[in-house]
Amino acid sequence: MSLLNAALAFGAFAFTIPLVIHLFFRSRFKTVDWGAMYLLESVVRVNRRRMQVTNLLLLLLRCAIPVLLAFCLARPMWTGLRALAGDAPKTLVIAIDDSRSMSVTPPGEPSRIEVAKEEIRTVLADLTRRDEVMLVRSSRLGAVAAKMGVSDALAKLRRIDARGNAVSIGQLIDAAIVASEEGSYPRRQILVVSDFQSGAVDAATLEAARRIAETNRIAAETDGGTRLVVDMLDVGSSWDDLANVSVDAVSIESPVVVSERSGVYTATLRNASDLPANDLRLIWSVDGKPLEPRVVSIDAKSTSTNRLTHSIDRAGIHEVAATIDRGDVLVDDNTRRVAVEVIDEVNVLLVEGGSSKEPLGGQADFLAIALSPFAFGGDDRPDPVRAAVVSPQKLESALQENRTRVVILCGVGQLPDSAKQRLAIFVDQGGALVVFDGRTLRADLYNQVWRGDDAELTFPATLGEIVGNPDVDSAGPEESFAIDQPTTLYQPWRILARGDANPFSGVDVFAYRSLAVDEADQRDATGRVVLLRTADGAPLAVMDAVGEGTVVQFAVSGNAAWTNLPLRPVFLPLVQQLVLDLAGKRSDAMLQVGQPIVIGEDDWPVPDVKLGAQTRTTYAARTPSGQFEIPPPAADDPVRLTATYAPGVYTIQKRVTDLQDPDKVAVAEIMRIATVDASESLLVDVGEERQQALATILNAGVFQTAAVLQDADRSRSFGRELWRVILVVLLVALVAELWLQQNLVARRRITGGTP
Repeated sequence: MSLLNAALAFGAFAFTIPLVIHLFFRSRFKTVDWGAMYLLESVVRVNRRRMQVTNLLLLLLRCAIPVLLAFCLARPMWTGLRALAGDAPKTLVIAIDDSRSMSVTPPGEPSRIEVAKEEIRTVLADLTRRDEVMLVRSSRLGAVAAKMGVSDALAKLRRIDARGNAVSIGQLIDAAIVASEEGSYPRRQILVVSDFQSGAVDAATLEAARRIAETNRIAAETDGGTRLVVDMLDVGSSWDDLANVSVDAVSIESPVVVSERSGVYTATLRNASDLPANDLRLIWSVDGKPLEPRVVSIDAKSTSTNRLTHSIDRAGIHEVAATIDRGDVLVDDNTRRVAVEVIDEVNVLLVEGGSSKEPLGGQADFLAIALSPFAFGGDDRPDPVRAAVVSPQKLESALQENRTRVVILCGVGQLPDSAKQRLAIFVDQGGALVVFDGRTLRADLYNQVWRGDDAELTFPATLGEIVGNPDVDSAGPEESFAIDQPTTLYQPWRILARGDANPFSGVDVFAYRSLAVDEADQRDATGRVVLLRTADGAPLAVMDAVGEGTVVQFAVSGNAAWTNLPLRPVFLPLVQQLVLDLAGKRSDAMLQVGQPIVIGEDDWPVPDVKLGAQTRTTYAARTPSGQFEIPPPAADDPVRLTATYAPGVYTIQKRVTDLQDPDKVAVAEIMRIATVDASESLLVDVGEERQQALATILNAGVFQTAAVLQDADRSRSFGRELWRVILVVLLVALVAELWLQQNLVARRRITGGTP
């Protein structure tokens, strides 16, 4: 125990004053014997003993009062028999949760982020000039935390807003510990400021807390008792009173969106309140231009969907957004965006493995008609797919001339090694390859690995022997095979059937290639899945992800040689939906808030302006936070933008100027959209039990206000102040002394008691 005002403790010697007064002014009396005295002797003896005890109690109280008063003024501190830091300088790491849920504004109250900032200001006001502060934000865990003074920390605190993505408390504490290791002082404290939303303390966070606690214990033993202090400031309150309506998702239903053709988009709306949300205004917009508002209603504690069918005339990446025009506790989640890649047309290369002079006798004839039905039918409407039929020898040149998205090998049995290398690179970079079987196909060509540069192409199934009779003319009904329902795992083919009906009920397969597929690998990390099977379970179509692209193998031919599928109405939507889905898988314009934007040289569109040999290239970015220049990358390096801390549209511009003719400028733009996870709209707290479990593991305190936190921090630094307890005892002693004086001593004198 220590004293803050040790000099005042000497006032305790004032207890001698009532002691001296008692000794010098004790009652002196003479004993006078008289005749009846012996009758009162026993009574006098008892009264004398009682008065002696009473006087002794009064003496003790009167001596204790100055002692208690002196110690109360000296402000004793209880240290718990351990060394305390006192006023030694410290490194305070403030780990603040600036995710979207912190922008919740309860009715009649400031937002949680503003409450958090005000509480942090209170904490900073209690620091000394020697202390240093480090700020760690959940939206910028990878950023290096700078050391600063209190004034700089206050200035930086004013610029913090809550627009980040969901981050667990474990990740936030890990980042704070990494920052604290760069602190200047051995005395370190981490203050976690959050609303402690339900997803913030998961199983991974508790496991990380155990690891942190063990590391902290070992470090404390090594450093001679210096232990990292972790405190948690909970600014989340009134969770049950929060009524929120949000747009959880905007998705693209169309496999690919082609210019001047209708695309289908769906918005998922959520009402988290206990009351229905009626007559809400839903506004769809394209590239910031609002469409006609709609009126929607959402039941209590439920979700609803709204569909938009709209055509976009210009190719490129466009923004489609859905907004609920309503004020609630979390306005930021009333809008959600999706990046839509609109293309002029899908370029598909059909590689003819066996041409024929007969009408529709070639391997690729039926596929060409199915992919471009309007062109073959003489219709003026544009086809979403432009199919070009080439020979295997012209495959490489065709790939170089066109921005091909899908290559279909139709019964191809021979390919040059250079073509196989080119296809391996094509698939690895995000292209799609479809293989149809046929008479001219050689199984050993596809049972080997195709390599090109650093790319490897391995087909999802091993080709075996032909099952059935490939000669259709001699095949009887008993020699055909039926096709089972398509797998429900492949979304684009769900439109083929109505209800539970089998869309392939009228399709007969007379022959097919045996495909050996490892069933255990289906839907694993490679994405392998069997799309079609015969009625007895034999695979007819297999899809697998290879590199950044996709490979699909069919066990049947693309013409009517082995099956009558090309003659059935289901063939056209089957092929078109497959190709459109494969072509639409290359867009990566969506990202989560905080993820970097990386744009390689091949990602930029080809400029329309022909420039000279000497050019100057500059880059700029338009973000939700403003516009700025991007330093040009080194040769062959991609353009990187890491400051994606806010949701919204990010536009990266590349400007190439001809140095010989400065008026010639080629400008290209690429758009990316950053979004916040929909879990931030689920306004549910983590629960007191789970929060306390985390605090117990970390040996941390949980506080609701900065004032309580400051009291606890002073106790850790200087010990627990005892003057309040001593003051209470002092008041009790004063009251007891007065009561004894008035009720016991005075009464004895009135009744004639003997002192």
